[in-house]
Amino acid sequence: MSAEAEPRNGGGGEELTPRQLAASVFSKRLAELVAESVVSTEDDGPVRSLTLYSLAQHLELAYPDVPISQSGLYRLIHGEAIPRLDLIVALARVFDVAPEYFITDSNP
Repeated sequence: MSAEAEPRNGGGGEELTPRQLAASVFSKRLAELVAESVVSTEDDGPVRSLTLYSLAQHLELAYPDVPISQSGLYRLIHGEAIPRLDLIVALARVFDVAPEYFITDSNP
């Protein structure tokens, strides 16, 4: 094994490809932001957790040129897909973080 071996996957013992590693980091970061976020249904209405559906709706309204669906967000948050750069930038703006937040595993 070379000194540049890819990181291993937790307990499975399988090495992650760069694509899998990127999807893993992105999904972990997005999941953290969604879990920490809350939305209000009205001006002084009840506060509830952010859902992938409401996030997809917000992205559609705020960034109509960045297509993403609820199922697309589901695939991203579960590490089944890798986002496009335009989506990373849009999500960074929505959550008020630097785009690098989604692509680096170190704490900001």
